[in-house]
Amino acid sequence: MRQRPLKLALAFIGLLMILTACNQDSGHSGHDDMLSPLDVKLTVTPTEGKVNEKISFEAKVTQGGKDINDAKEVTFELWKDGAEKHSKITVTSAGEGKYVMVKSFTESGTYHVISHVTANSQHSMPSADFTVKP
Repeated sequence: MRQRPLKLALAFIGLLMILTACNQDSGHSGHDDMLSPLDVKLTVTPTEGKVNEKISFEAKVTQGGKDINDAKEVTFELWKDGAEKHSKITVTSAGEGKYVMVKSFTESGTYHVISHVTANSQHSMPSADFTVKP
């Protein structure tokens, strides 16, 4: 009967040792960048365009100060103010962490854009407004 408490105590000590080992920092593991938040800077150029003239949309994606060129998905969602219909356009990397789309608009008005970026199990959705003048 005395062996049972001893076995339980040894099992408990072993479990504590395993948990303690898992929580110790063994230095730089290479996963630090993945723990950094995904940083997406959305730029619209120009912010005041004209009908039928090109407007550039750029999502600059970095994590831990490093460019992300292999995002799982980058989509620009666009819609005119007050419209129910949104268009979504998926883009690929242009290099240097940049994902770019160029588009012109046939109607004047205020528009909205959201860049949906998924990379390294994180998602970011910065947004911006821009104007198209006659």
